[in-house]
Order: sequence, then C-alpha cells, then structure tokens
Amino acid sequence: MLEQLQRLQAHIAVLKTRLHQLESENTSLTEAKHLAETEQHAQIVQKNTLITQKQQEFDNVTEQMTQLQDQYNLLNQDATTLAERYSRLEKSTTDLKNRFQEILAERNELRVSKEKMQAQQRSSQQEIQDLQQDRDRLLQKNELAKSKVEAIIQRLAILGTAQDQHAQEIQQLAHPNAENQEESTT
Repeated sequence: MLEQLQRLQAHIAVLKTRLHQLESENTSLTEAKHLAETEQHAQIVQKNTLITQKQQEFDNVTEQMTQLQDQYNLLNQDATTLAERYSRLEKSTTDLKNRFQEILAERNELRVSKEKMQAQQRSSQQEIQDLQQDRDRLLQKNELAKSKVEAIIQRLAILGTAQDQHAQEIQQLAHPNAENQEESTT
C-alpha cells in the first residue's frame, strides 16, 4: 500500500513537472505569437506608409502633368494662332517668326517634360502595385502564423484537459476509501 502511494506520488510529481513544462511552452508560444504579430503589424504599417508616400508622389506628378498638359494645349493653340498670322502676313515680321520659334521650343520642352512625367507616373504606379502585393503577402503570412499558433494552443488545451482527467483517476485510485465512505453514507 505504501509502495502504491509512493508510486502514485511519483506519478503525480512527473505529471506536475510535465504540466509545468507544457504551461511554459504555451507561454513561450504565446509570446512568440505576440512578437510575430507585432513584427507583422510594424511591417504592414511601414508598407502602408510607403504606399501613402508613393500615392502622394503619384498625385503630385499627376497634378503637375495636368498643369503641363494645360500649358502644352495653350502653347499648341498659341502656335496655331501664330502659324495662321505668319501665313497671312507672308513672313513680314521677324518678331512674330521669333515668337513662333520660341513657342515651338517650349512645346517640345513641355512634350519632353510630359513624357518624363508619364514615365514617372508609370513607375510610381508599379511601385504602388508592388507595395500592395507585399502588404497582401504579409497579411496572408500573418494570418497563417496566427492560425498555426491557435492550433498549437488548442492542442495544448486538449493535453491539459486529458492530464486533468488522468489526475482525477489517480486520485480515485489513491483514495478508494473516500469513495467507499461516500457510498456507505448514501
């Protein structure tokens, strides 16, 4: 009887040790989950900040391009007007000719500027798409890590419940007299 009690106490000590180990593993996994979520959140915030900056740059470039397009259209209209005057006056004034030449040069410069702005706009759009894809990938990664940690926590909870049942069975085996006394009183 004493040996059985000692064996049961040894089993209880082993179970307590194992329970303590599982609780510490659970704590470390919870901390790892929290750390991973914090890192993922920081990365998402950083990517969102970059996306916002790129969107602002894109908006600025679009606004500049619109202004340059308006200037380009105005200069094209000026060039057309001067070309009509030039043809009517049959090259009579060099001042109008010089102005026309300047407008053409400005139009060409604006065309080059417009092409540069369009290239910048395409580049900005591509960067925004890349950043959005990175953000989506990080969100998926975060959800996957979260589901894995939750599955581990559920497994640990199931292990804890099974160990509680085993502990009750051990207590019942260790104290059969208590059950007999309860049965005799009823």
